[in-house]
Amino acid sequence: MEMQFSMDRTLMAKYALIIYGYERTGYEEARSIEHYIVKHRIDEQGRFLEGAPLTRNALQKICSLVIPSFNAPEYFSDRVLACCPGVILWWVPAAPRRVFFTKETGPRSGVYPLPATLFLVADRTLYTWALSVAERPAPSTPIYHSPLFNVYEDGRCCMGNVNLPQHASPGNINEWEEAFFDGACNGHIPPTLQGIDPRDLWKAIKGKKEFPKKYLISCGCVEDVIQSIAKRRI
Repeated sequence: MEMQFSMDRTLMAKYALIIYGYERTGYEEARSIEHYIVKHRIDEQGRFLEGAPLTRNALQKICSLVIPSFNAPEYFSDRVLACCPGVILWWVPAAPRRVFFTKETGPRSGVYPLPATLFLVADRTLYTWALSVAERPAPSTPIYHSPLFNVYEDGRCCMGNVNLPQHASPGNINEWEEAFFDGACNGHIPPTLQGIDPRDLWKAIKGKKEFPKKYLISCGCVEDVIQSIAKRRI
């Protein structure tokens, strides 16, 4: 197998990876390795030759080809809670912020108090939840449905036609925050709150110093989000 790119350069198939696996049917199998990856050489006729188990170093080289920044060291601020390729989880302390509302939503754009916020980016999809803590969240820290509009119950943010960053890393979490907070709430997806209409809440807290956490509805804890990240990587 070969690919012709120019008159003097040709890419030749040199190696192939084969992932061996099986279906688990019993207790003993569930405790054993589910998959086995073998690296095979390929000859000039495109035939598979002998294979050898894929090593960690070889895997790292492959990942570096696909993700150039894979092996590049990157600074993690204390706001970052978890990170792996394509996924990052972080939090933002409570603070007043300018919130934008479309005319038909009801409340007027202005400065509003926001609770601490938990953000997750996974495969370029942004998720968010509210927090009730003033310090770095722990795995057992409760999370709440976001009080902001345009957020689904599972935490997914409806970003419309907002331009999102091309990747997620500890170095560009501010870009993701700006993309979220600079968008306008249009009222199509009202937040899930306790004991108050969302529009009445936002009208009542404009210019206040602190968000009233009694209206937030719990939906799990930080550990649940981390576990969901692990399941995505399987």
